[in-house]
Amino acid sequence: MKTLFIIPLVVCSTFSYANVQTSTTNLSDAFSNKRDPGGYFSTGLVLEHQQGLYKSEGFKSRLSLRGAYYFENGLFLELPGFSDKFESNFAVGYNLANVGDWEFDSIFSTAHGELNYNYREDSFNKNSTPYIGLRAMGTIAGLDAMFTYGVNTNKSNFSGGHYAAAWLAKSWNVQNWHFFSSVGLQYRNDEILDYYYGVPESAKYHPTFNADGGFNFIYKMGVKKPISENWLVEGFLSYTDYADSIVDSPYSQNILKFNEGRSDKGSRISVSLHYVF
Repeated sequence: MKTLFIIPLVVCSTFSYANVQTSTTNLSDAFSNKRDPGGYFSTGLVLEHQQGLYKSEGFKSRLSLRGAYYFENGLFLELPGFSDKFESNFAVGYNLANVGDWEFDSIFSTAHGELNYNYREDSFNKNSTPYIGLRAMGTIAGLDAMFTYGVNTNKSNFSGGHYAAAWLAKSWNVQNWHFFSSVGLQYRNDEILDYYYGVPESAKYHPTFNADGGFNFIYKMGVKKPISENWLVEGFLSYTDYADSIVDSPYSQNILKFNEGRSDKGSRISVSLHYVF
């Protein structure tokens, strides 16, 4: 429960900190000045090796679509992709305010993807969990930072779901190469994790399990290099340490037991070639 109070407090404190930093911008200007309009779109081919609870170890190739567009009125669409230094989920939002080098948005995105589990009568298909919330992005001590807090909007499956994330990243350029390294914490409370990983008493082949809220720890490192005006080469790796209640769930333990190449840690290594419009 402490997290439910701490994360919104961090977002509000960040706004206060940003407002103190910028003496020439009053509160009215902060809400009326929107992010510069514009955007990009790219498509490409990705070759990656991944392993985790949801994917068996192996290589695969896939097409990639990424992009973002920021409208003059403050609305925006984002599809950042896995190689983004922060969150990788599709998001729709509205730029609420800009103070100094901090941007504050209302955002609609996804707190957990859909989960399909197949084991006799205990099989299930559970939809993704969308959330609506607030996001703050800026810099702290020379580091790029992002804080997000939201509540689930799909009340038909469960209610009271809370999602929060905090990211710090460092980027630097060496000649024509762009490097980044980032760490992130993603929190999902017990309502969200119990919906996906809790086992009800009615289950026939799994012991009853109540999933508590917990944190995913994520580390990313990547590099980008333009090879022409429109072509971009990228590479990145990521590592995910899942929340204890995710790994301890009887569903997850069954996945690890009966699916070769699965792991209780997530990893992804990728190289790609993108054309940027």
